[in-house]
Amino acid sequence: MKAVCFKYILGFCLFTCFASAQQYNFHNYSVKDGVAQSQVYSLLQDSRGYMWMGTRGGGITKFDGINFKTFTVKDGLVNNYVFCIKEDQQHNLWIGTNSGFSKYNGLKFVNFKPAVDSAQVAVNTIAFDSRKRKWLATNVGLLYYDDKGITNVSQLLNDKREYINTVFVDKDDNVWYGSAFGLFRLSEKNQVFTKIKYDKNSGFPDNSVSFITQDKNGNLWIGTHGDGAYVYNGSQFYRIDHKLELYKQTVWDIYFDNHNNVWMATLNHGVAQYNLQSKTFNWITEEQGLGNNHVRSVIQDNSGNYWFGTSGGGVCNYFGKQFTVYDKSSGLGGNFIYSVFRDSKSRLWCGTSDKGVTAYDSARFTVFNALSGFADLKVKSINQDNSGNIYFGTEGQGLFIYDGVEFRQTEELKKTFIRNIVKDKEGDMWIATAGAGLFRIKANSNTGVENYTLKDGLLSMRINCLHFDKKGRLWYGTDQMGIGLLINNQVQKTSITTREGLVGNNIRCFAEDKDGFLWVGTADGISSFDLYNTNSRIYNYDHKTGLTSSNIYLITVDEKNTIITGSETGLDHIFVDAERKIQEVKHYSKGEGFTGIETCQNSVYNDTDGDIWFGTINGLIKYNPANRVSNANPPVTTINNVNLFYKPIAETGFNYLVKDWNTFSKLTLPHDQNHITFNFTGINFSNPEAVKYQWKLEGFDKTWSPVSKENNIVYSNLSPGTYTFLVKAGNEDNIWNPQPTRLTFTITRPFWQKWWFITLLFLMTGGTILFLFRWRVNRIKLKAREQQDKLQMEKEIVELEQKALRLQMNPHFIFNALNSIQSQIGTDNEQAARYYLAKFSRLMRQILDNSRNPLITLEEEVNMLENYLLVEKFCNGDRFDYKISVDENIEKDYLKIPPMLLQPFIENAIKHGLKFIDGKRGYIEVTFIEKNGLLECSVTDNGVGRKKAAEINSASKETYHTSTALIVTKERLDLMKEDTSNALEIIDLYDENKKASGTRVMIRIPVN
Repeated sequence: MKAVCFKYILGFCLFTCFASAQQYNFHNYSVKDGVAQSQVYSLLQDSRGYMWMGTRGGGITKFDGINFKTFTVKDGLVNNYVFCIKEDQQHNLWIGTNSGFSKYNGLKFVNFKPAVDSAQVAVNTIAFDSRKRKWLATNVGLLYYDDKGITNVSQLLNDKREYINTVFVDKDDNVWYGSAFGLFRLSEKNQVFTKIKYDKNSGFPDNSVSFITQDKNGNLWIGTHGDGAYVYNGSQFYRIDHKLELYKQTVWDIYFDNHNNVWMATLNHGVAQYNLQSKTFNWITEEQGLGNNHVRSVIQDNSGNYWFGTSGGGVCNYFGKQFTVYDKSSGLGGNFIYSVFRDSKSRLWCGTSDKGVTAYDSARFTVFNALSGFADLKVKSINQDNSGNIYFGTEGQGLFIYDGVEFRQTEELKKTFIRNIVKDKEGDMWIATAGAGLFRIKANSNTGVENYTLKDGLLSMRINCLHFDKKGRLWYGTDQMGIGLLINNQVQKTSITTREGLVGNNIRCFAEDKDGFLWVGTADGISSFDLYNTNSRIYNYDHKTGLTSSNIYLITVDEKNTIITGSETGLDHIFVDAERKIQEVKHYSKGEGFTGIETCQNSVYNDTDGDIWFGTINGLIKYNPANRVSNANPPVTTINNVNLFYKPIAETGFNYLVKDWNTFSKLTLPHDQNHITFNFTGINFSNPEAVKYQWKLEGFDKTWSPVSKENNIVYSNLSPGTYTFLVKAGNEDNIWNPQPTRLTFTITRPFWQKWWFITLLFLMTGGTILFLFRWRVNRIKLKAREQQDKLQMEKEIVELEQKALRLQMNPHFIFNALNSIQSQIGTDNEQAARYYLAKFSRLMRQILDNSRNPLITLEEEVNMLENYLLVEKFCNGDRFDYKISVDENIEKDYLKIPPMLLQPFIENAIKHGLKFIDGKRGYIEVTFIEKNGLLECSVTDNGVGRKKAAEINSASKETYHTSTALIVTKERLDLMKEDTSNALEIIDLYDENKKASGTRVMIRIPVN
């Protein structure tokens, strides 16, 4: 072994600094994060969980753990210089400013600007009494505000204008106030005020009082300007700083937590934490991570975290001492911590990013690098042999050994990349390398360094980690070949890989728990198995089974035998049951105070006192599991807003439904406003990002939603009805709201779904059905009647047609016609006989053809009448002439009429009208004229008239024929036309001498 010596005494002196700047678990919020201004004079967590920050010039800022929102004079605030914020029983915020005060109800600001002697009134403190009066400590005296307005109590006491620093109302409704002239208490009787001053005679020095409050035992605590704090138990005043811890300190604020601690904000010494049981002080200042030593306000949120409002450093959120952070500003040589080890002299050694190592002895940090005796190298592993020598495994330059005086480089390992160094029971040092295999340096031996390679049976030359079990066996983890084993310094053929059940072959770290299980961290998750049971199964865990990440960089076991892993996302504290199943995984990252976030590979060390040191990319972090406190407080869950079609209700026509803080006493919406979005927030300042939600809409959802990070949900096309939206939130420790936050609302039914409309519709429907039923029955009856009438009509038509046919087929006419034709044959006038026989035959054929049809065309009727009149003229010895005329506007081949309707009247005219005329030739005229939608058919003769014909035929046997023809024709016309009043008209014709000159028969038939 070749030794290279470095003298470092001067460098050691130059690179040593006292470690007085350890960082507690703080999260500081400044202007760049969203705080309105760096001077935060007041803090308040309201009943909805929001943190309100009153700033000196920037207005007020609302914070939910993730998002900031600032309100200024532009939003309605009376003034941007805010001194105090209080919440009343109605959940309104009262904000005291440099120019009056404001009331804020979540929707708008109502401002009050009292004027006293024309002076601008600055409100320093606000307090409420049981009579709902708002007491105001102002620059012009003590005032109160009620429904009647502003009352100046200082004027009622005849005090000169006095600057009142603070006012407080105790549990007995006594009003206390403090000014530069001391401490005072008001007495009120019959609306008359008197004041009592507490001075040296009462045991209280003439100090300027800055703050007054009361503890749970009723003791009054008084903060002063320059004289610390006093306690008044009702009979005497006393100090708590027996060692003058608050000597010449100005106390701006005092807060009592639930752990017997009193927190005091001071002018320039940070925050004083005083424990009532131990009566000891602890200070939190800029050295511990406080943003500024000038602290104006202190409160504790619902999750148990402390908030400090500072003048110049913004707001500081203090999580406690679970994690303590050391970084380059604390004295470390760099913020990347690659390795951690505590030696036998209780020095903590860290390999850092700025090369070299840093030693920490609880009082100071000492940096070793090229300037101070070491080298500018990354140290990836540190250990100590039995002789007290410190071993440093470097990145690319092998092994260095420090004996307390100088650093020596080991020649045999020069240029190697060392990943891990462990010591066996005999004191031998085993060194894992990336590329050079495994090395063994024997203790107290001159045989040098022994190297194990592939020739010796190693699975791989790249080894990341080593572990000796209780039997002295050495387990080694390779880069890609799984786990190998050495027994009695001999490499075994045994290998454990994914084939045997490992979660992955890239082995990075080992840790053995108290039950003898080896926990293996890989790039794909964690595996564990019983080292001392050859039949043990392998248990695997990854992000699918509850881990935050499967990319494991380090692993260790704490004093309670629980597993802690490190990854790129922080720490996972894993709790498993007896069956090796994960019961709980508690994750630590920036939100939980583990500000280092990403850990470095195998950079972990367990102290004997239970503390665990982690090397991260953002410094060295000490974790004290004993200080681990589960967050038993569920998030404060509120429904922030309700949107209709993505628009807040306050911005719609239904804004009258919105009450203070976007609440609703009764939310009723019309049926078409049924697309609703609910926005909700669960405020948990311990870990805002870990808040999760479940929701349910009663009346719509049957079960609760799956756990989700989403803080809004949309319901569309909701049916009319009454619904209740329920939402609950859980924190990082799975503590959920015992009762969900709820909002009940109603979507009204449209008028057509309301009972009165349904009843009316039912009645109308029933009436309609009844009407239709009766109408249908009547229709059926009418149809049956019409069918019956039609049948009857058809029967009558048939009978009438038969009668008409009989009339048309008058046997006398047929006999006479045949006799006349025969007479022509007898006189050898065969041509005439054949002519009239043909006409007669055609007439018979027309009569028979037409009798088959209820209607024939007018042209057919005219042709038939032509033949008939021709035959009658022939049979009657050519005693008359005739004429048939049809109006030229009539479409003869289209218009239809009943067949042989005029024939009986023509026959009557020939037989009765023309038979007895003397001295003149007979004449018959048949006309067809369309008039007023009717076809007027007329038969006109120049006979003797009806009266004389009746006289002549009184004894005639053909009277039946005449009357029968008239009756049949009338019946036929009645079947065709509803109004038969003038369907048939017989007109007697007279000449100028009033002598009968013929008869005219008028028949009117509907054209359609």
